[in-house]
Amino acid sequence: MTPRARFGTIAATLAAAGIAAAWFLAGYPSLIYDSLGYYILAAVVRAGGIAHWPTDTWTYGYPLFAALVTGWRQLPPEEFRLILFAAQLLVWLAACALVARRLATVLRSPGAGAAAYAIGALNPVLLVQTTEPLSDLLSAALVVTAVALAWRDPGEPEPEPSLWRPFLSLAAAGASAAVRPANVVVAAAVAGVWVLRALIFRDLRLSHVAAGVAGLVPPFLPQAAINYLTFGVANPLIRKNLYHLQTTWGMSALKYATLVIPGRSPFLVYGNPLYRGDASPAAFFRAHPVHYLGTLALHGFGLLDRDLPFTYVTDLEPWYRTPLALANFLVLYLAAAGAAIGLLRLARRRRVDEAAFVVVSTAAVAGAYLALYLPVEVECRFGVALQALATPFIVAGAMSLRGRSPRRRLARIVVLIAAPFAVAGALALSAKIAKHRTNPYVETSPANAVVMGPTRTRRTPAAP
Repeated sequence: MTPRARFGTIAATLAAAGIAAAWFLAGYPSLIYDSLGYYILAAVVRAGGIAHWPTDTWTYGYPLFAALVTGWRQLPPEEFRLILFAAQLLVWLAACALVARRLATVLRSPGAGAAAYAIGALNPVLLVQTTEPLSDLLSAALVVTAVALAWRDPGEPEPEPSLWRPFLSLAAAGASAAVRPANVVVAAAVAGVWVLRALIFRDLRLSHVAAGVAGLVPPFLPQAAINYLTFGVANPLIRKNLYHLQTTWGMSALKYATLVIPGRSPFLVYGNPLYRGDASPAAFFRAHPVHYLGTLALHGFGLLDRDLPFTYVTDLEPWYRTPLALANFLVLYLAAAGAAIGLLRLARRRRVDEAAFVVVSTAAVAGAYLALYLPVEVECRFGVALQALATPFIVAGAMSLRGRSPRRRLARIVVLIAAPFAVAGALALSAKIAKHRTNPYVETSPANAVVMGPTRTRRTPAAP
């Protein structure tokens, strides 16, 4: 690393720590709802282990992480939150460093690595998420780690690259599913990335397959044991199927947020103006296919629209809302541009080299993750993993546009000119969706918020 790159890395780290600390002070000051649930489940892990697991809706991964980083001690809620914040910030910066190092090697550019670290470490949305004792940031760090470890180094020894790469990559993918069970699609997609790598570069043997399986399977075993001991079914994911319920809610709602404002219901729901009162997603699609596809598109946008920065909302109009939205949409625009540039370059050259594989592998995992969430009523924190995957797209796209050829110069101009229009359009759509906020839920059992999460009773909305 050059002295300039080292200085930039140190500066980015210090700036990230300062910004994250500011977000920590601005967030909800204690534990509530899911964050309180993780606090209690971490105490269960410490006191009785998985044999006394009390719920069929949450996995063991994040409570185990919380128990470990708190030194296996029972702490006051505020101290618990502080230690989780520090641990998650370190985890995220470590993931950024890994991605940066991998990109510097694959793209043969130390500058690309330094830029990747700064982009990831200073992403304001991800720094917001480090402050919340929730599973999303840890999940995102594991997802991006799994993808980065699957990239192939130029000139990597053939036919036997290190066995540690598939082992650690798939272990991270499996661990991400232990933290958030929906990430089972990530585990499958990362396994598919390794298969694709083997088909393209032909540099893997059966020993690498065995190493990958050895990394992937162990994170699922504790949850299988929990479900067998508690419910009599050795399911490696959560026993209760919440996805059907979420897709049903996803017809009439685009996304939701949790209010912690005195005198207000905690359920802030963004109604879907395209909903026509159909009884099921299948019926919605058959009767109104254009409206249903539009609903999926708006779910995807809502997944990435951080209009309310924190999971637990104490202020609907904070002063930092617009600056954060601007930064967020600019990052997302650059990621989308980078992905498009990489895929167009691949289509033109019709050859997948190591640099193109960065884009292909990242797109495969991001696409699988996005497809899972499109039908459901999303919460914007669910998109944190996609935010983490933005960095490889941005850096790979920027590297593709280097040079003085007329084509690349024109592409750079187009990307720059289109940026303000894309960001302005996203801001306008975000504001339009925000106009459909309602409170159609009532909290029927506040006690359930401790471990199970708040119970919600839906009022069936009238078709528009």
